[in-house]
Amino acid sequence: MRKLCLLISILLLFCNLAFPQGKQLPVNLSLVYPVSINQSLEDDVNFNLGIIGSEFNNLKGFGLNTVFSVLDGNVDGVQLNGIYSETRKKLNGIQLTAGVNSLTEGGHGIIFGGVGNLIFDDFNGIQSALIGNLCFENTNGVQIAGLYNLTAKDINLAQLSLAGNITGKEMKGLQFAILFNLAGGLNKGLQTSFFNMTLRQHGVQIGIANVSEFNKGLQLGIINLVDKKQDGLSLGLFYTGSKTKVQLLLSGGNFAYGTLGVRFKTNNIYTMFDLGTPITFSTTEKSVMFTYRVGYSFDFNFLNLNADAGFSHLSSESDQTRGKPSKNQFAFSFRLGLEKQILKRLGIFVNGGVSRVYDSYSKGEFFKKFILEGGIILL
Repeated sequence: MRKLCLLISILLLFCNLAFPQGKQLPVNLSLVYPVSINQSLEDDVNFNLGIIGSEFNNLKGFGLNTVFSVLDGNVDGVQLNGIYSETRKKLNGIQLTAGVNSLTEGGHGIIFGGVGNLIFDDFNGIQSALIGNLCFENTNGVQIAGLYNLTAKDINLAQLSLAGNITGKEMKGLQFAILFNLAGGLNKGLQTSFFNMTLRQHGVQIGIANVSEFNKGLQLGIINLVDKKQDGLSLGLFYTGSKTKVQLLLSGGNFAYGTLGVRFKTNNIYTMFDLGTPITFSTTEKSVMFTYRVGYSFDFNFLNLNADAGFSHLSSESDQTRGKPSKNQFAFSFRLGLEKQILKRLGIFVNGGVSRVYDSYSKGEFFKKFILEGGIILL
């Protein structure tokens, strides 16, 4: 091995005499600079082979480095690297590195980092990494990462990752992730993830929870939050905005002996979720009922008239119907109720209605049960 390194060094020494320095080199062979054909960092190279690594100015063609590459200028062509690549100006082509790419002045093309990519100026094209892409200016193209993508300013086209995506200012295109998406200024595209967040929402958000301060687009999710102004449409199980009242309800009745519920009321429309236990008609001591309801409140000077429809899941310790699996049952319900505020933060209510209860999820048969319940509201 020592003899081989010595032979290469002698060969490179003779090559130094053959090629002019500070100019265009058609071929560069490098062990580690300055043990290389190029003896100036101002050299431009058409074909480069770095046995360990290489340093020069511009690559105009093809380069291969087993460990690292440091370029003071541009990559105009294709470069393949082992662990680390640093390009201090632009990439115009393709750069593939098993470890990390660092690109100072951005560029356009395709950049792939087995670990990640660091880009400090605008980039047009495809950024791909197994862990993360970090672009500290604008991205016009696609960021694809196994874990995380960041564009500090604007992105046009797409961010795709498993964990999350962040755009500092404006997002035009698609953000897709499993955990979260964030557009710091404006969303004019589609955000889809468990959790989506933006300041101004002019596009579409699809997720478990969607959050914005101003909404002029469409939100589809279980929970939708618009903090200041709603000029769009929010569809989901729960909505909360600047005019939303979140209220706690405690009640009891002939369906469940005790029920605790949370109501989200915006203007006259409300949605609510409540938990009741034990179920009055269950044959076991351990039973519970989960109910989701959506309704409308007619507000009068002296009281409110509420009307809502709901779906309930009923779960008991043992089967409730002989001959079929019936630990789990479900019901559809309709309620009319009267509500009166008696103190600043306290109200009372009474509801009546009817429920259609199915005795099993498997070939269920239904029976009707009337509803009568009452309780207090913490406003």
